[in-house]
Amino acid sequence: MRFTAVLMTALIFMLIQSCSGDNDTTPQLQVTIENQFTNLPSNVSVFFKVQDGAGKGKAGLKESDFNIYENGSLISEFEAVRKIQPNEKVLDYNIMLLLDLSGSILSSQNLAPLKSAAKSFIDEVVPSEGEVSAGAVKVEIWWFDGSQNIKQLQPITSNTTTLKNAIDNINASMSSDNSTNLYGAVIQSVGIATQRLGQSQELDKFGSNSVVIFTDGTDQANRSTKGQALEAVRKADPSISFYTIGLGGEIDEPVLKEIGKTSFVSAVNIGELLDKFKEIGDLINGKANSYYLLEYCSPKRSGSNQLTIEVVQGNLKGSAKTIFDASDFNGSCNIQ
Repeated sequence: MRFTAVLMTALIFMLIQSCSGDNDTTPQLQVTIENQFTNLPSNVSVFFKVQDGAGKGKAGLKESDFNIYENGSLISEFEAVRKIQPNEKVLDYNIMLLLDLSGSILSSQNLAPLKSAAKSFIDEVVPSEGEVSAGAVKVEIWWFDGSQNIKQLQPITSNTTTLKNAIDNINASMSSDNSTNLYGAVIQSVGIATQRLGQSQELDKFGSNSVVIFTDGTDQANRSTKGQALEAVRKADPSISFYTIGLGGEIDEPVLKEIGKTSFVSAVNIGELLDKFKEIGDLINGKANSYYLLEYCSPKRSGSNQLTIEVVQGNLKGSAKTIFDASDFNGSCNIQ
């Protein structure tokens, strides 16, 4: 009995200490290394993203927010010339907006509010610096009904005016099939997003994609199965994010949550749709602007070395570690 009491006291003390430590620790940022490479003479490059504790992208970080360590020791800019670039310099971020334009949407009073919500989404995700965005974010718009294949409404572009004009041109006579091929649309969207990643690689850029699917119902066409659609999403490249927006009481919420594995939102009625599109747009905007590229000239000249990237902004802090090989490094490195 005495041993049990002592043990219980020790466990309670450890729990209190653990809780106290959690309260005292600095709130954490999540730093994730996406890719890295080294080049002679001594160039080290790391592509990474920064998110807050809730998984939302941390945009707008400056070079002064970063500390770089090698083998646990802080290296100054005098020892290692460095440059940290935000996403638009190095990243292709492509967004596929896939709209359900089956009969229940085109033949109802929901079409006009849907168009308004879709245009607000464009405003949310595409930076507006004049008519054409100078950023890395581009959007393409597709739609589906009961037909076998999805249809392109607007090819990929960063021109917000062009995107909104395409949405304005949606009309009730577009579809000749009132059914809903939701599962087929999901499968095809994975294929297109994967193709976009390949195109980014051909341009020697890092690629990341978001697929945003809106629907007000369930699959009725039965051209593909739920299992095939969910398998396509599960097997998709990790660089592809999936978001779903459901409207009304006829959606299959559990299925849309599985398809929208990154985030799912639902609007009970058409009056909530604008806010739901903005909510998803805000999530994507944060994610698209959370990527950074570190390039620096390492002072190391041989061996395997540990690189730590630390982010400190106010009371937020986070870091990530990786290993690089400094064999044959020399002192003639330069950062453009």
